[in-house]
Amino acid sequence: METVRERIEKILDGKRPERLPAYTPTIASDVASRILGRKAYTGGPELWYEEAIAWTNGKSAWEEFNSQVVEDIIAIHRVLGWDVIRLPWRNNIKPSKRIDECTFVCGDPDGMHQVWKWDPQSMNFFMIHDSSNGTSPEDWPELASSVERGIDDRIEVIRSSFGDELVALQKRVGDDMYVIGGGAALSLGVDESSLIAAVLYPEAVEKILDCQLQVGLAQLEALAKHGIKVVLGGGDMADKNGPIYSPEMFYRFMAPRWEKIADKCRELDLHYVWRSDGNIWKISDFLFKEAKFPGYGEVDFDASMTTAALKERYPELVIWANVSGDKLRRCSSEEVYKHCMEILYSSDGKGHVYGCSNTILPGTPVENVYSMMQALDDFSRQNKKRTKVTIADEDIKYKDR
Repeated sequence: METVRERIEKILDGKRPERLPAYTPTIASDVASRILGRKAYTGGPELWYEEAIAWTNGKSAWEEFNSQVVEDIIAIHRVLGWDVIRLPWRNNIKPSKRIDECTFVCGDPDGMHQVWKWDPQSMNFFMIHDSSNGTSPEDWPELASSVERGIDDRIEVIRSSFGDELVALQKRVGDDMYVIGGGAALSLGVDESSLIAAVLYPEAVEKILDCQLQVGLAQLEALAKHGIKVVLGGGDMADKNGPIYSPEMFYRFMAPRWEKIADKCRELDLHYVWRSDGNIWKISDFLFKEAKFPGYGEVDFDASMTTAALKERYPELVIWANVSGDKLRRCSSEEVYKHCMEILYSSDGKGHVYGCSNTILPGTPVENVYSMMQALDDFSRQNKKRTKVTIADEDIKYKDR
């Protein structure tokens, strides 16, 4: 019987496991709650809202909440049979004041502050007011100086404690699951101010990116020291139509720094998963042929980044989940099953970690989540009926017994 670690190692080595490992980055708390039959804190805007409530109830309440998040993440992975586990993204909203059931102030209510609001209907938690009026492009030179002044302290913190939570999580789950970590992400930014600053103040932008790079390299070293093999990195930069900024900007600001991240990962023997939603075909050859990142995550099926197309162009690339969160939420269970089987057969049973590409969205029907996992069960059973034959040129074919 194949262990979870053996399953992952085969995928990373380009081999076929008995069963593709299952992984989904995030499952919304309301969906997990319906599956577990109790209140659960697992991810999405509802998790951020519940964490804000916990902070307003005091540090001990937050500590209890924090522990429950870990237990709930483990519980939902066990129920759904997911092999790969990571800690959810926390928006780190720590309110200074609660105005009402859904509204919170962060910062000084009489000075610089933000106001965050939970909308039960859309199940979203978002900022509705920022007294600073945001950042303008003219702020970038001072922002760069500020970031540079704080870089040594930040790196010191990384070296002392980064990755400790992941080590604790791996001990907690033992051999039942495989823990992966996040780190070494880089972002030029996709908002208007960031993009204008890149044109008007390129030197300041480069200083900020160089600080991001220093942080990222330190994070990679810390994760490697802790024995974490798979690192989730990348940085959102695209929508369904393509990259939000031009290839010229990408090659000036991002490409040289991505090459340094890739080189460091090879030096440390880390499997780096480059992540971004959207259509990235215009820069994908750089990422997966030139920089040679071995993994690709948040693979957006609905933006033409399909397993079939990617496997044809990059046969050695490990695809970290490709099931559409949109289809999971709005389609029938039969349509979800068909969509998932299409992806599984496109993978040919290797170089693929199976699951929803990003978040199982709030409001997703539970039966659709089960259909997603049923597809993996059925594909795995069908795969076992095949016999592997290795031919002289080391191609691998399958034939029915």
